[in-house]
Amino acid sequence: MSEQSRPIAAPIAYVRSNRARRLRITITPTPQVRVTLPSRVSMDEARRFVAAKQAWIEKHLHRFARQRQQACQMPRPNMSEEDLITAQEALFSRLRAFSEQHKLPYNRAVFRCQKTRWASCSSLNNINLNIHMVFLPHHLQDYILLHELAHIRHKNHSRAFWAELDRLCGCDAKTLAAELRNHTLVIVP
Repeated sequence: MSEQSRPIAAPIAYVRSNRARRLRITITPTPQVRVTLPSRVSMDEARRFVAAKQAWIEKHLHRFARQRQQACQMPRPNMSEEDLITAQEALFSRLRAFSEQHKLPYNRAVFRCQKTRWASCSSLNNINLNIHMVFLPHHLQDYILLHELAHIRHKNHSRAFWAELDRLCGCDAKTLAAELRNHTLVIVP
């Protein structure tokens, strides 16, 4: 059996969407592969698309598996509720400072317990920070804060966005993004 013909090591959910314009594959850390199909695309075409993307899918499934294994090997950070609140306030303070320094005003910022994202910036410039950010090294926390502030000017991940983020970080932002991918959102009890 060739490398490309062996089955994918995760459940695959095919979901039709009237709003989708193209086939899209989303991989979750659970792990699950979700394939979104526009209404005009046949199941056979969707299966061929998945087969063509098998190497990409396996690469990301392997990355999630490695992150889960590393999370199981890492002890849970020992942090009291008071220390957690102090760490969160420090992140809010740094976000405000970066916002003022770079003249990138946001509407509001809140902490959420998200499963798949470190942070996000809405179209209304509301910033959501994942509560688990407090366990990251400071330079990666700063990268995430600056990443979301860059979305104030660029609501996508275009070249202009990455150029802006490089300027804000003072370095190659994609290097920090790659480093961040080595950290997991899984916190083991």
